[in-house]
Amino acid sequence: MNSRTIPSLDGLRACSVFLVIVSHFLAYLPGKENQFPFVQLSWLGKSGVDIFFVISGFLITGLLVKEWNATRKISLRNFYFRRFFRIFPPFYVFLAIMGIVWARGIVSINVPGFVSSATYTSNYWGSPNWILAHTWSLGLEEQFYVLWPPCFALLGKRRSAQVALAIITLGPAVRLLNYVVAPPLRGAEGVMLHTRLDMIMFGCAMALLLESPRFHEQAQRFLHPALFSFAVLYIVVLAPVLSARFMGWYDWPAGYTLRGSLISLVVLYAVKRPASPTGKFLNLALMRHLGVISYSIYLWQQPFMGGFGGLAVPWNIVPTLGAAELSHWLVERPSFWLRDRLALRLTRARNSVEALDGPPDVRETVRTGAEQT
Repeated sequence: MNSRTIPSLDGLRACSVFLVIVSHFLAYLPGKENQFPFVQLSWLGKSGVDIFFVISGFLITGLLVKEWNATRKISLRNFYFRRFFRIFPPFYVFLAIMGIVWARGIVSINVPGFVSSATYTSNYWGSPNWILAHTWSLGLEEQFYVLWPPCFALLGKRRSAQVALAIITLGPAVRLLNYVVAPPLRGAEGVMLHTRLDMIMFGCAMALLLESPRFHEQAQRFLHPALFSFAVLYIVVLAPVLSARFMGWYDWPAGYTLRGSLISLVVLYAVKRPASPTGKFLNLALMRHLGVISYSIYLWQQPFMGGFGGLAVPWNIVPTLGAAELSHWLVERPSFWLRDRLALRLTRARNSVEALDGPPDVRETVRTGAEQT
């Protein structure tokens, strides 16, 4: 399972990165940063990143469920092999270029921030400045990748669903406990794995529960255009306003959980109603393409939205998209090609080893064929 085979998901990814860009766009709009509604809408980035989180949990868990149903096990080696070529090349090329422009004095980056970004730990330490500030979400995602697949492989589908629902349920309590017992971490609840994992778990739980006919039947009752419209209104307008106005007093006990629930509803509606007006819009060729390059857009929007290169709003959107396209075609696609080539060679080598360990007649056939090539 991937976003290419599930209707609307690429379009939703495009919408999520658009929300992040709009929030940064408004934050740097001259003279408007403290005026309503810009100060509230500049919090749209939180909603955009949360959509990314839910989609990520949904897709990753969907892959694990598909593999489990076929083989009753999870190949962690294959999982991390594919994640390596999907995530690392675009990120480290981006980081290398930022390191070069930093060395030339074009931008300012502190050493702890650069190191924590490079090690996917900036959501816990390092305090990167603006250029690398968005790496907190990438770190949180990587930490999720490290923990969730082994958990799934060990527990199976049913118990993994129970774990996901438990993390969602306990999420508000974990954030409040973090506030009480870890005063130095106050204010960082929005970026740390243990206080934000529940958002990704919404997607994980949805992918697992969709296996249940009962859940699928119950979910159909919520796939109503009016409820979907309310969810979109909340995510795009109400959530940023409430977060900006009440901050942790709202987000910690209720805001994140409510936003995760409604994002899950939006994702489910978009996936299950591709023929609706929303589904048709999300599946337009342009939206799908922007979703395909959304990872590179997210990487490169940060420096350009912060005035990198001396370009101001709105002209900085042009180099942002240009850099994302270059990253996609020159880094991502070659990386996928290399991944598939290596996977094919490894599969052939593994099959050859298995054949050599087989009966004598099979071993002889393999040796003869090897000698002729």
